[in-house]
Amino acid sequence: MRVLSEPVSTLFCMIKLENRVRQLEVSVGRLETWAGPGQAEALAQGQRYMRADLARIRTTQDRHTRMIADLTSDVAGLKTDVAELKTDVAELKTDVAELKTDVAELKTDVAEIRADMAGLRSDMTSMKGTLHDILSRLPAAPDPG
Repeated sequence: MRVLSEPVSTLFCMIKLENRVRQLEVSVGRLETWAGPGQAEALAQGQRYMRADLARIRTTQDRHTRMIADLTSDVAGLKTDVAELKTDVAELKTDVAELKTDVAELKTDVAEIRADMAGLRSDMTSMKGTLHDILSRLPAAPDPG
């Protein structure tokens, strides 16, 4: 605790006070320079520019939001179309499988028909021979004229 009767160095207190005043003067000098003539108008103009830029950004963002909504709707439609196409392709695959089965049956039938035709040809050849033998044994037909 300090006693009032003790000597105090007033020089030290004065130097401290003087340093503080100088620091304040420097700060005030910077403040005056910063807020000099025309500074308020420049700040106001800067604010107007910023507001205009923000308005353009909002407009662009709104446009992009609408575009994204349209794209989302288009993608939903495409997903539906793709689902329908997948169903159609599945039906086509089933139909192709059935056609392959039918073609296999037709090939079998054609093979049977070919075998039958070969048998008929053989039979016809045999019949021709038999008919030729029969006709050769018959007497000649009288001449009509």
